[in-house]
Amino acid sequence: MSQEQGDSFSVDFSNFFDPRTAGLLVIDVQEKLWPFISSREQALKRMVQAIHVAGEMGLPILVTEQYVKGLGATIAPITEALDKYDAYHPIEKFAFSCFGEPNFEEAFDATEIETLAVIGIEAHVCVLQTSLDAIDRGLDVFYIAEATGSRDLDHKAEAVHRVRDTGAIVGSVEMFAFEAMRTAKHPAFRKVQKIIV
Repeated sequence: MSQEQGDSFSVDFSNFFDPRTAGLLVIDVQEKLWPFISSREQALKRMVQAIHVAGEMGLPILVTEQYVKGLGATIAPITEALDKYDAYHPIEKFAFSCFGEPNFEEAFDATEIETLAVIGIEAHVCVLQTSLDAIDRGLDVFYIAEATGSRDLDHKAEAVHRVRDTGAIVGSVEMFAFEAMRTAKHPAFRKVQKIIV
């Protein structure tokens, strides 16, 4: 990050996350479960936007896949978005929380992420458990609710309530993007604006 960018964060933003240590986690958006997700096209649009926002801003992006033999690989629209930033390097897991998978923990520890933005499926299982685990580890979690999905929308709503009650930031892709940029002078502003508008 340039000194000029760094200087733009010298003000006390105690109610904001620090974009210099933010990253995105794409959780288990896989072929065999995807057809059963409620409102999946709307969620997919937001997931793709979130990936492009993180990619254009140069944020680290991690990707997981749950039990690939049973649930298949990540769906094509997500892999295509990730490939644009050379970010499709999926980590297979069997635990529901990403932090229950040693290979994920190793990959995560190699980053400097302190604010973890999460998207994916299912909102009330793997995304929720990962978020709760991250909070337990002292991380800030930005739960991008509109970029998550569940088979049952009531289950997703319950997950959103629980993560908020536990201390996660719950917001939209647009909220995440503008909070990460903070200013229209951000070098990625025009590209990000085109993604989310």
